[in-house]
Amino acid sequence: MIANLNQNKRIELEVKKLGIFELRGLAREVGVPSPTTKKRDELINGILDRIYRGGLEEVVVQKKGRPYKKLAGVDNILSNMTIQENFVGQTKPLSFEEILAFAQVMPVMGKTTNEEGCFSGIARKSANNDFYMFYDVSTDDAIFLPIELAFASLIQNGDEIECVAKKVNSNQYFATKVTKINGIEPSIYSNKKVALGEAIISNQTIDLDNKKIFVGRRNLAFVEEDFYENPLFEKLEKQAQKNGCKIVYLSLNSSIEDDIKLKHASGYVFSSRFDDACTKSLNKALDCINLCDNLLERGQKVMLIVPDIMNVIRVLDHCFVDENKMYGHSSQSIIVAQKILSLGKAFSSGISLTVFLGCSNLDKADEYVEGSLVKICKLL
Repeated sequence: MIANLNQNKRIELEVKKLGIFELRGLAREVGVPSPTTKKRDELINGILDRIYRGGLEEVVVQKKGRPYKKLAGVDNILSNMTIQENFVGQTKPLSFEEILAFAQVMPVMGKTTNEEGCFSGIARKSANNDFYMFYDVSTDDAIFLPIELAFASLIQNGDEIECVAKKVNSNQYFATKVTKINGIEPSIYSNKKVALGEAIISNQTIDLDNKKIFVGRRNLAFVEEDFYENPLFEKLEKQAQKNGCKIVYLSLNSSIEDDIKLKHASGYVFSSRFDDACTKSLNKALDCINLCDNLLERGQKVMLIVPDIMNVIRVLDHCFVDENKMYGHSSQSIIVAQKILSLGKAFSSGISLTVFLGCSNLDKADEYVEGSLVKICKLL
């Protein structure tokens, strides 16, 4: 299958360029067992071993919709990872949808145990539309909901799910009963979306310390203090509540002090600490984005507060170890950040989603801040 050592070397170099989620996806396709439990080096060695033994050609791709299925042949590995260029000398970055799919954890098939519990989290539909899953807000365990489970057909991305589930392994559970969808018993729940009307440019503002927060748009404030000691965020929270907004916080790579402060914040909180794995941070960001979109579709006014947007980008840089660069950061990190920014919008019905970003004064000279953020946000 492999003609010579030079081609082997090329394949090895290309595989080593992949991020952890791409490696897991490719490992599944070539038949490496339990890819989600393996470290980066173990995944690389397993993939290369399968390729060099001729195992790759034996794999028949049955899945559809997963972005890594196009890597199912050696020729495609070489072409898809080298020829599609979006920036000089760089391979094409993933789309947001591909990032969602690569972050997807696959269920481990096995018998459920008698250990049962109640769990809650933000729903995601699998890339193949064959199951739902969420990470429990308290334990971060992965909870899987089979598509045939009663009332599962009502679930949409970003829904708040409560369920009863049985344990399969150390951190995975299979749901046996959906108990609530968005706080409502599933037997009386309707997933009908609200008519939002036409998209508009809103001139409505919220007063904050003699400054204006533009509703349904992107707002950026340069701050000196850390989140936990900055009164700006507490005042913003109170003003948002007065304006009838559901409040959503996204704070990644938080300090211990910020973490304590967030426990007393109103609304939804998606956070990770500085000592958490970067994969947890990525999943918190994805769940936050899905929930915000979902709340808007349910007719809720939303205020998304990101106390330190550059902390979000930097921690995501560690999740995507690649050579793609945008504004000096991983292209995938910037794509997630741009998705956060794109959430800001307003509609003729009066429904809106307002994005408020904090940014440390120390990051003013960051290439992304100078080249993008200050241009597309309203500065306070």
